[in-house]
Amino acid sequence: MVKLDYLLSVLWLLSSRSRLTAEQIAEELEVSVRTVYRYIDALSMSGVPVVAEAGHGGGYSLPSSFASMPLFFDTNELKAMAHGVLLAQQAHYPYSDSLMRSLDKIRHRLNDSQLEELERSTAGIEVDEPDKADGLQRVLDELDQAIIDGKTLSIGYAKADGLPPSPRQIDPYGLLYRHGRWYVIAYCHSRESIRVFRGDRISGVSPAGSGFMRPASFSAKAYLANYLAVSEQHAGEKVQVIVKANNEMLSAICNQWYLKHSAEIERGEGVASLLMAEEAMLGYMPHMLLSFGKGVEVVQPLSLKNALIKLAKELVQHHES
Repeated sequence: MVKLDYLLSVLWLLSSRSRLTAEQIAEELEVSVRTVYRYIDALSMSGVPVVAEAGHGGGYSLPSSFASMPLFFDTNELKAMAHGVLLAQQAHYPYSDSLMRSLDKIRHRLNDSQLEELERSTAGIEVDEPDKADGLQRVLDELDQAIIDGKTLSIGYAKADGLPPSPRQIDPYGLLYRHGRWYVIAYCHSRESIRVFRGDRISGVSPAGSGFMRPASFSAKAYLANYLAVSEQHAGEKVQVIVKANNEMLSAICNQWYLKHSAEIERGEGVASLLMAEEAMLGYMPHMLLSFGKGVEVVQPLSLKNALIKLAKELVQHHES
């Protein structure tokens, strides 16, 4: 065993016995008494309140109020946990509140020097505060619980941003977080097949009153990868899309989750080339590129330019009316 294993073993022994001498601990662990003294010193320095009583009947013990817990974290491990809580909150992770409570419990068990080091080392990273008004975390909570319990859900689902939600009944099989969005892979009763739903487009989640059996060894990640591969095979004729913009804007375009999985992307200075199915291009690219305004220039194909013009005219007519 390495030294950390011995430290944990000493802690477990002290937690399970009322009092132990150094000789008894040494016999249990098959080490020297002198080594036991070093381990006791290390435990004390890490914040464990080891009580040492000298003389006949003495030995080492822990206060009755002490609850054993993992205190053997180095600075980087503590920092990683603190950063992980921040990132989980920003991503609307369903159990981010529980993560925060866990970190608070760890903070309360640190000694002053450990706590000071943790606060100092985590002061340099921040994330945007998540928008709690959109209810995404509550939706994810209910989806995750339904996956665990095998319960069918009634939901409202908007197929696109801005469209009204339509009622669905789903058997949620798995949640997946990719490129800043949550997805649920679920069996859709109305479509009678497994579908991919965006978490931020789900609303009005409620129990449907029935249950389901999740397929054995189902993997949301594996399903989505296979789904994208099959979609690519049946995508039809491909066209080359060339757009110009500044590098920051091009990165925002090329890092779109849909494009990363449906297009072959090549980048140059101020220009990007995307090889993708024509049908997918006309269905996705006009709406996405329009959000970048005049910062993007479509070089080719002409069909994409015309689709952008048509969409822009429809928006003008809509707002004029």
